[in-house]
Amino acid sequence: MTALNNQNLLQLRFVNQANIDLVKPSFDNLPANLYADGAFRKRRYSVVKMQNGEIKLQQAKAFVQDDSINTFQGNVERTYENLEQSLLESEGMKSIVNEFRQLTGIDEQRDIEIHQFRMLAIDSDTPAAPEGVHQDGFDHVCICGVSHENLEGGELLVYENKQAEPCFKMEIKDGMFALINDRQVWHNATPMNKIDASKPGYLDCFVLTS
Repeated sequence: MTALNNQNLLQLRFVNQANIDLVKPSFDNLPANLYADGAFRKRRYSVVKMQNGEIKLQQAKAFVQDDSINTFQGNVERTYENLEQSLLESEGMKSIVNEFRQLTGIDEQRDIEIHQFRMLAIDSDTPAAPEGVHQDGFDHVCICGVSHENLEGGELLVYENKQAEPCFKMEIKDGMFALINDRQVWHNATPMNKIDASKPGYLDCFVLTS
């Protein structure tokens, strides 16, 4: 592996576990996903602002990425249910979004997009990131690990460019907060497999972008 030469390309820290525990139950309420990744990713999506210490839900909109960014579901308008209001009002979620805003330095008027995922290991080598090595088209992308059960794989990979070998690899641990400079580096995740094939296997996480 080669080395990243700028520490601001990737920042790692851990969120207080008490706050992670506050948001964990909400993942059991994720609805079915009707799109191409629906078999292995349950999902909610909201656009918010963080103002005066409170999460302010913005008008719902379809989520769409250009096919030059997302070769798996590019140019597809996808509509998801919002994050539950009780989650947005929880101290756990406020702490996660506030951590994101403080680390990125974005102001209170800037939109923050939040994806809430349960990624399911359903077959051998289920893709955690079906689009492969990619950028998301934002300045900042954050992966916040919340929970995992009966799972191996799903590790975060970071690349200096799309053709390079990964220069960073790390398990998405509960409470891990990985902030990626989406303009400068690329990311992906390793395939997921169940440890015990007779039991459900999954990874719960938030992805925040701005």
